[in-house]
Amino acid sequence: MAQNRRINRSQPPPPKPRRKRTYSLFQWFNRFLPLEKVFGEKSERNQDLIPIRYFNYFLWIVALLVAYEWLGYASEKYVRQSLTLKREVEDLRAEYTTIKADYMKSGKQSVVIKKVEGMGLEENLTPPRKIVSTTAEREK
Repeated sequence: MAQNRRINRSQPPPPKPRRKRTYSLFQWFNRFLPLEKVFGEKSERNQDLIPIRYFNYFLWIVALLVAYEWLGYASEKYVRQSLTLKREVEDLRAEYTTIKADYMKSGKQSVVIKKVEGMGLEENLTPPRKIVSTTAEREK
C-alpha cells in the first residue's frame, strides 16, 4: 500500500502538553465554606492566614476527630445494648428457675393426688404385693 505523502511517519508525533489541573480540593471546599478567611497565601496584609499547604493536614485531623467521635458513640451504644441484654438474661434466668420449681413440685405424689381427685381416682393405700410363680406354672 502506498504511504500518504502528506504525513511524515518517520518521526513520532510530539507529545501533547498536559493541562494543569485548575480544580483542587481547596477550591471545592471553598465553594461551601468561607475558607479564605482561615487559609491563604500570607502577605503583608494577611499575616494571620494559615498557608494552603497545611489544608490537607487540617482535613486529616478533622477526619480523625470525626472517626474518634463515631467510635465513642458506637462504644456507648454497645455498652447500653449489653446492659439491656444482661437485664433480659437475668429476667429469663429467674423465670426459668420459677418454672423449674413449679414443674418439680407438680411431680410430687401429694400434688398429683389432689389433681386426680377431680377425675374420681383415689390413692391406693395397700402396698403392692409380689407375685411368685413356681417353675411348673412357668412351663405351661
